[in-house]
Amino acid sequence: MPAAHSPPPSLSVVVASYNSRDTIGNCLLSLRRQETQRAFEILVVDSSTDGTEQWLEQHFPDMPMVHDERRLFAGDARNRGIAATRAPVIAFMDADCTVGRDWVEEVLAAHGSGNDVVTGIVDNGSRGSAVGWTYYFCEFNLWFPSGKPRTVPEAPGCCLSISRAVFDRYGPFLGGTYCSDTAFHWKLQRNGKGAFYSPRIQVFHHTSGTFASLLKHVFSHRRYFARVKCSEHRLTPVRRWLELAFLPASPVLLMGAVGLRLRRCLPYLPIFAGVSPLVFLSFVARALGEADGYLRPQNRDNLPGD
Repeated sequence: MPAAHSPPPSLSVVVASYNSRDTIGNCLLSLRRQETQRAFEILVVDSSTDGTEQWLEQHFPDMPMVHDERRLFAGDARNRGIAATRAPVIAFMDADCTVGRDWVEEVLAAHGSGNDVVTGIVDNGSRGSAVGWTYYFCEFNLWFPSGKPRTVPEAPGCCLSISRAVFDRYGPFLGGTYCSDTAFHWKLQRNGKGAFYSPRIQVFHHTSGTFASLLKHVFSHRRYFARVKCSEHRLTPVRRWLELAFLPASPVLLMGAVGLRLRRCLPYLPIFAGVSPLVFLSFVARALGEADGYLRPQNRDNLPGD
């Protein structure tokens, strides 16, 4: 922990870690290489079973860490991290992400302009991987590297910072499930709050694994999304069936939506065309996951992996 005479941090960075031994090193190095005069703290909240805790103790012995023997979903890990940090602004980072050297400065600049909830660009850090591009177009197409500063309805958990005052009012994150960041933004939206999107903030998401593991990941996340939506929006059986009725068309509609968003990010358009069959199959897996969630909204089995 920081020494007693050190200045109080302006920013607390909470890194959620689950079985991230192969990726968390690059994440933490990118945070430690920040070019800033601002004091900031980093806290890893880890619940890994792959030896991440021991790897961190060996390679980052001075890194503050909270370890839990239980599997923590990202929302639970972030709640633990917030409780153990002290800055007025909290930023969240996933262990499979990296940032540029100006990230801390840009995050604090956005908050310094009067914004309580901030997000930015999520870019693909796995440029040479078809699976990486597929996952990127499937999951992060709302935050392409394009556009002007604006208010957006939500932010991904890997590119999100919140003033502590707002979190104290609208938190904590929903526990025991994926999609806790989505549920948090729904709560903000009900109170007229969005997220400020700054194109000067950039996070790189790195994807590993096979296409089969990607499909499983997308399916499980969207199953949880549907269950969380049923709970948070108190969907009636009729509303759930209406959601189900829309799902067969959703892969085609989502492909069109991504294509339209890429008009402001033209260099990525040929890449999208090249992996479009894989992206379409990912959207099919997404629809199937949501269908299962709407059909079995009370089933909260914990799925492995993240």
